[in-house]
Amino acid sequence: MIQIPIYFKRRFNQIINSQQFESDYETFIKEYNSFYNNCREVIDNYDNYKLNVDRNNYLENPHFTLHIVKNRNTYDSIIAQVKWEFPINNKIKKLKYHSIFIGTSKQLGLDIESQSVLDIAKGTIKEYFNEKSLPLPVDYDMLNEYLGLTETFDLIRSKRKEIIARLNPEFYMSKNKTKSNYKAIVANIKWGFPYPGRSGCPRYIPVYIGSEKDITDDVKTDKYKQIIKPKVIEYLKLNSFFDVV
Repeated sequence: MIQIPIYFKRRFNQIINSQQFESDYETFIKEYNSFYNNCREVIDNYDNYKLNVDRNNYLENPHFTLHIVKNRNTYDSIIAQVKWEFPINNKIKKLKYHSIFIGTSKQLGLDIESQSVLDIAKGTIKEYFNEKSLPLPVDYDMLNEYLGLTETFDLIRSKRKEIIARLNPEFYMSKNKTKSNYKAIVANIKWGFPYPGRSGCPRYIPVYIGSEKDITDDVKTDKYKQIIKPKVIEYLKLNSFFDVV
């Protein structure tokens, strides 16, 4: 029986219920790495299962384009360029597109956009990758025993960059002119994730720190940024949540 750190269940509940994430950066990284190292076998087994499922779903509607390749001494060839990001011979190769022979112009004609040719191409592509890209090994007893745990980790792993952006934010300071004819001291947080009240994923989140009338420090120094950083972290904790839909 693999020993599962109880704190990961707490982390899961915090995220799934859109609660505040009660942790600091150093603690989160330590816990995350500890969990991954202790449960590597279980996680890898789950990842194999998930990759197999994604592969099978993808093959139902693969992304490809058809091209006619001229041949001098025979009929033209119809070739599919297929986007493929799954293992071949248990390895994920750097090459993201694969050329697959679909047939000749004598067999299929030259209308490569016809539904009949597209259907033949899909069937040929599926057959090709079912032969070349065998499913990764999965221990289903292990998978079922730890499924809730690995799904929890997978969720946190998918949100890892967003969590770190909250716990250890990157930001720069600026002085912005206001309508009241004074400059506001603002921390501009590097973002790129969903944020309440903002459409899309804003690149930066501005946080008002104070007025230049009240702040006499050189706000652009690293020293001042370290002073302000806890306030920025607290702002993110109180004003943002995780989108787990």
